[in-house]
Amino acid sequence: MQATAEWLDTDYYEVLGVRSDATTKQIKSAYRKLARTAHPDANPDDPTAEQRFSDIAKAYEVLSDPDRRPEYDEVRSRPRGSHFGEQGYRPEGFGHRSTSAQDFDMADLFDLFGAQAQPGQRPTTNWPLRGRDLTASLRLDFESAINGLTQSLELDGRNVKTRIPAGVQDGQTIRLAGKGGAEANGGPSGDLFIEIAVDKHPVFGRSGRNLTVTVPISYADAALGGEMRVPTLDGAFVTIKVPAGTQVGKTFRVPGRGVPHPTKPGNLLASVTITVPTSVTDENAELLRQLSA
Repeated sequence: MQATAEWLDTDYYEVLGVRSDATTKQIKSAYRKLARTAHPDANPDDPTAEQRFSDIAKAYEVLSDPDRRPEYDEVRSRPRGSHFGEQGYRPEGFGHRSTSAQDFDMADLFDLFGAQAQPGQRPTTNWPLRGRDLTASLRLDFESAINGLTQSLELDGRNVKTRIPAGVQDGQTIRLAGKGGAEANGGPSGDLFIEIAVDKHPVFGRSGRNLTVTVPISYADAALGGEMRVPTLDGAFVTIKVPAGTQVGKTFRVPGRGVPHPTKPGNLLASVTITVPTSVTDENAELLRQLSA
């Protein structure tokens, strides 16, 4: 029987929101609906979206399989802790003797799950076991965090190549399913959790999906109107018209030049600051007095 220990703890019917006697068509319909609403791309600000989507996919993988679903149902139907209550355990074929907690042999428990034990030894089980979850820390420069990258990590003596998605933020933890510790007895691998730290950028900041930058303009351009060159993260410049009477703190939006996204990229928000000359000629000073009058 191909089963995992996870089956014992997870109600896949509940994950998909269907009854245990749901038809294959009902299961497929529920999965498609949940897959659309729970997809990480549809929930970019929800740190639990990836885990939720993974749980939904696992549930559908098992319940849509005509061979694995009966196995799952059979595993879930096995009594667990209730076997060993105060009234004892009375399985069929073992007679009618009541077995108390004091005289129950732990080897019998392991035998239920395909375990083998020698007298005086700790039983070893052939039951599929999930690999352990691993954690790692990764520091990124600002550009790499915005654009994403493929990174190799050394974990448990093995090299793991991972794709860090575009737009990760400082302090965020990302989960990579199946990239953790190796499985035992055919069970699934554990997950890898990467804690992200992002270095600050000397020019750009970030607000959600948007990048921010402060651009200086002259007093004359602010008063009379003009143009300003806005730097972008990729090194290019975008020219924006500045209307007359622009005030300090005025923000201009450059569409699509923020955090990359397949369907909804962020914007670049350019805030104006006005440069004040440290010295002026007598002629310019007189002009300024006239403007302020």
